[in-house]
Amino acid sequence: MKKIVLTIGALLLVVITIVVVMPKWQRYQELIEAEKLLERELPPVIQAGTSSRSAESAHAILTEVNLDVPFTSQAPHGNWDLPYQEACEEASALMAIRYAFGNSILSAEDADAGLLDLVRANEEILGFPIDQSAEQVMALIHEIDPNISVALLRNPTINLLQSELSQGHAIIVPAAGRELNNPFFHQPGPLYHMFVLRGYTDDGYFIVNDPGTKQGEGYLYTFERVMEAMGDWNNGDPMNGEKVVLVITPFETEN
Repeated sequence: MKKIVLTIGALLLVVITIVVVMPKWQRYQELIEAEKLLERELPPVIQAGTSSRSAESAHAILTEVNLDVPFTSQAPHGNWDLPYQEACEEASALMAIRYAFGNSILSAEDADAGLLDLVRANEEILGFPIDQSAEQVMALIHEIDPNISVALLRNPTINLLQSELSQGHAIIVPAAGRELNNPFFHQPGPLYHMFVLRGYTDDGYFIVNDPGTKQGEGYLYTFERVMEAMGDWNNGDPMNGEKVVLVITPFETEN
């Protein structure tokens, strides 16, 4: 009888370890790794119009790029209720618009007002649903100012993204959010997500402004993770969505 009790106790310990301890340990390790990435020394910030873009090397790929794209999370005051929990598109658009004009995001209040203006434009003027495709976000940006240069690129390669960033262009990426495996997301993460590419490192990471977390400024995703997660809305199936991005050219770098 004693052996049976000990055996049952041992089995219960194994089950508790698998069900309770291991997931928490994995989460802990993910957070440690994420903190290490956040502490990495990134390339110096390149101001719009001051990169090595020129007539002779307009499409040259630099070794590293880190554009001065302003950051906000999609919940500037930490309130993740609606509309903020679904505002990654508006937050990405806001960062890109401010970058296009060479303007910063001054405060949480400034970010909040800008986000809500974009939410209203989507709902009341354009009539878009709460989740927007890349083309709809392009329309939103043009609703704010039709003169902002926005291009939709289909099936981009890593080299093409690096080339655009080397020219001082910010890039909005639609993605299957859970495939990003960002430990700072409220797990399991958003089904659909958007963020902004602002640069890359010389060892295989894209530098992003990810509005899905307050830790998202200058966050690092590997090239492979971004390319694999990339996917348009596709009626709620971004895993099988088209590989597309939006490229925003600042006024200062237009030819």
